[in-house]
Amino acid sequence: MATYKGIQGFSVKTLASDPSDSSAIGQLWYNSTSGKFKIGIEGAGAWASGVTMNTARYYCAGTATSSTSALIAGGDVQNTEQYNGSAWTEVADMAAPAAVEYARMPVGTATAALMAGGGSPYSQTVEQWNGSTWTEVNDINTGRAFNNNSPMGTVTAGLIAGGLPGTQVVSEEYDGTSWAEGFDLNTGRGYLAGLGTQTAALAVGGMPGSEGETELYNGTCWSEESDLNTGRGAATASGTTTNALFYAGSHPAPTMKALTEAYDGTTWTEVSDLTTARNRGGGGGTGASAIMAAGHTGSSDTGATEEWTNPVYTTKTVTVS
Repeated sequence: MATYKGIQGFSVKTLASDPSDSSAIGQLWYNSTSGKFKIGIEGAGAWASGVTMNTARYYCAGTATSSTSALIAGGDVQNTEQYNGSAWTEVADMAAPAAVEYARMPVGTATAALMAGGGSPYSQTVEQWNGSTWTEVNDINTGRAFNNNSPMGTVTAGLIAGGLPGTQVVSEEYDGTSWAEGFDLNTGRGYLAGLGTQTAALAVGGMPGSEGETELYNGTCWSEESDLNTGRGAATASGTTTNALFYAGSHPAPTMKALTEAYDGTTWTEVSDLTTARNRGGGGGTGASAIMAAGHTGSSDTGATEEWTNPVYTTKTVTVS
């Protein structure tokens, strides 16, 4: 219980019940039912178990808009699954050969997505998902894989960056029809995670030798930002450049991580861990509502799904004197 002093001159509302929305954050009130003073504080996020996928996999491509809307495609298996928060449903397979479905680069959402590149040998193939079927669209300029495994941008304004072979610095932008080379990363790498839009994106982590790197894209250039607390590659990310999550991954291989870090636009802070440590799963979403699905635990593929949510706020009883 906290003690608050020196609040003379402030008007404290009397309420019969605690407020139910985020407008209460930072506000002090008297709950006449409980006879206690309360204050609203911002709630901490946490991971909770979701529904397990039908087919376990890793090195898959994933897109999501929230913890209850996701698409996982390819990987070391051929099929595609879509999530609605209650169940994973098998939907249409991509047309690309199995080798190309491995380690593709995702763009978009669960109902409107692109999966670019992939495979080893490295492919230029791109397929577009419209919510029910896949259609091949124009190729990327530089064939590659093992780069951003969480989405940046949309199907009309997409972005991909980095990858293998070598340690790629190349980024490419999509306008809904064709791909054009954008501005290079400062640090070439594979196994990075991406998030954001075509003009406000983060490229986070990666390997080899760049595990802690964070770079910000403003549509014109990439700039180096604050490093992660725990560098790693083959992780997943969600959110925006001022409210982001970075989770799972591995470093050094084959050590799998359950760590989650949150970014506020300036610094990374460690928050609640995943239940299942893993790398190269799929996911995305926002900083307040994200998903992690599939991946490799170090011993086997998994279909485990975890959902991240931020409570709108919580209340704390205080002593006023």
